[in-house]
This record gives sequence, structure tokens and C-alpha cells, in this order.
Amino acid sequence: MNEQDRPVISVGLPAYNEEGNIRKVVEDSIAALEKQPEPWEVIVVDNHSSDGTVAVVRDMMKREPRIRIVEHEANRFYSGSVASILRESRGDYIMIMDSDGQFTVEDLPAFMDALKDGADFVLGWRRKRQDPAFRLVASWIFKQMGRYWLSFSLHDLNCGIRMFNRRFADKAEITQKINLANPELFACALRHGLNVDEVEVHHYPRLYGETCNTLADSIRIFFKVNAHMKELHRRLKG
Repeated sequence: MNEQDRPVISVGLPAYNEEGNIRKVVEDSIAALEKQPEPWEVIVVDNHSSDGTVAVVRDMMKREPRIRIVEHEANRFYSGSVASILRESRGDYIMIMDSDGQFTVEDLPAFMDALKDGADFVLGWRRKRQDPAFRLVASWIFKQMGRYWLSFSLHDLNCGIRMFNRRFADKAEITQKINLANPELFACALRHGLNVDEVEVHHYPRLYGETCNTLADSIRIFFKVNAHMKELHRRLKG
């Protein structure tokens, strides 16, 4: 690839059984990216979906060469999809956004402003959330864990949209197999002395498909998440 063809902005979309959402999410993402002066790419990471997610993306790739797809041969959890995006992204600025239609790349300018103002890793903040009550409770509990184990002082530890620069991406690594990634990314920023910020983002109801974490899932992974953050705490202190 010629340097002039290299994307400056990469948008990574983790996807698992998002056949009903992925086309609109990609189309809307492209529409938002076309408003930016920088060249871009969209990377869909399919986490071994059992529906037609891959077929939809491959159909779109026939008409838009700036879309790429990475297909996992087995489910690697959400953290594995984020790791694939870290590895595959070519841009100087990398956004990772859930592909369930609850977030929008229209928020990209706010992230870019924060990064250009000196942040290395920027988290989204869902001030007005469109989630069922059990997810609000679960997120509150996870945030309290983050405060205890990681001294997390921002608003939203588990937001499904975040963005970072190449300096952060070159240092970040995902080592845990779990259905979240922000705690390990946040810990990475702390470990390397990088700057962290947050921006308020739009949040929409999920229209199609099912969330990966139901109430039963949230209860079941409570102890796993606590152990995960405890391990991150140990690494920071070590």
C-alpha cells in the first residue's frame, strides 16, 4: 500500500450475530467517515457468527473496497475481537464501536478533538442510556469494581465505543478472554503513563438481535469480572 493510500482513521466493528444490524451500522459509519478530510477504513471482526453477518459484509465489500473483514474460526469473546482490531488497524486514529446499532460514528469528531488535545485513549460516556434496568445495574456494579481495583474515576467503564491514537495502539495488548475490553485497555494506559479522557456520546436502543450479556450472564460473570480486574490491579502494582 502506498503511503498516500494508507488510512488515517480506522473504525473497527466487533460483530457477533448482527445480521439485522450490520448493514446499517456500516453504511452509517461510512456516511459519517465521508464527512472527515482524512482517508479511512472500516474493519468488521466477525466473532464466529452463526447467522448471515459475514455474507452481508462481503456483499458490501463488493462495492466499497475500504471495508475489510476478519473472520474468527472460533468465538474469541469480545476481548478477542478487540485484539484483532488492534492487530489489523492501519490508521493513526482507531475507533472501536459495537455493531449493534446503539452507537454512531457521528460522534467521531468529539473523539478526534480529545485526541488532538492530548489524550491517547478516549472512552465514551453514555449520559442518557437506552438499556434495560438490569444492564444499568450491572454497569454500575462494574464501575464500582473499576473504582476499587483500577482507581477508575470517569463515568462509563463499559461503554461500547472508544477511540485511541497509534501511540496507545502500539502499546496496548489484550491478554484476557472475557466479554469486555475497556478495563484492560484502561489499565494499559495507566501502566504506560498515557493520557485518558472521555467524551459524551449518543446511545440508542437495540432494534435487532439480542445482547450478548443477559441478566443471567451478568450474574454469572460477576465473579469473573471481579477476578479480571483484580488481576489487572496486581499487574499495575507489580
